[in-house]
Amino acid sequence: MRNVKFLFFTLASMLLVIPLHVSAENIYLTNNNGIEISEEDYNNFIKIKPYEYIMTMTDQQYNKLKSLDYSNIQTNTKYIETVYNSRLNITSNKEITEEAFESDVMPILEDRGQYVETTKKRLELGVVGGSYWNFVSLTAAWKGSPAVRSFDVIGLRFDGADVRNGSQWGEQVYSENGKYTTITYVWNGTNIKRFSNGFGISMNVVNNENLQSLVMTIECDITPTKNYTDVYGSYQHAVTNVTLEESHNYELDGGGLGYVFNFPLKISQKYDGMGGIQINY
Repeated sequence: MRNVKFLFFTLASMLLVIPLHVSAENIYLTNNNGIEISEEDYNNFIKIKPYEYIMTMTDQQYNKLKSLDYSNIQTNTKYIETVYNSRLNITSNKEITEEAFESDVMPILEDRGQYVETTKKRLELGVVGGSYWNFVSLTAAWKGSPAVRSFDVIGLRFDGADVRNGSQWGEQVYSENGKYTTITYVWNGTNIKRFSNGFGISMNVVNNENLQSLVMTIECDITPTKNYTDVYGSYQHAVTNVTLEESHNYELDGGGLGYVFNFPLKISQKYDGMGGIQINY
């Protein structure tokens, strides 16, 4: 008993001499909802979601991103420049470099006349693997903002995978005067159209004048049904006014716009026809 007491007092003395220190996680930033994010988490999250999403995410969204295995991730990014001539009703798209995308701040309209619109968009697709469910995210980020603000569509199509119903989610996030605002699209809302092989969401582009940033992002969970899975993402910008009903008049098909949206011809001509993006895994 005497030896036990001696050992106890020795350990207690050591604890008094050696300061106890629990290292606090280095906080990299705090988002608009007061969520503190470490640099490591931020560097992981930004691989799959845009900055605007991170700055406005809720606790539930944070916990979702925090749970992902970022050692098992595939991403694909494209930068697209689109020129639309409303007088001739002609749209042209070309893939550009990241440097060209970031080179300048795009005007809403070119100065060649009020009938020509040039825009740039960044399209990002990512898949994070899991033990059963894989997380998929698609983001379209504008450089500048569009002149036409109507029902754009953003969607995912899968070959060789099932979607976890209820996991489909979408957001339109924009900022003005340093303030971020989020418009949410839930899995069973009026703006979503769900299929066995994917889904699409119609987003009415916010009509505020002084936008500093504008992104659309969607996500869901999928599980493979074959030895391979193909993931296709598409974002189609309406170059003329489109109703919600018209924006829903599509099927998901590889021959459609961006390998995803198969519209009737008279409606497909109302969209910019931007090419899609894909990941095979």
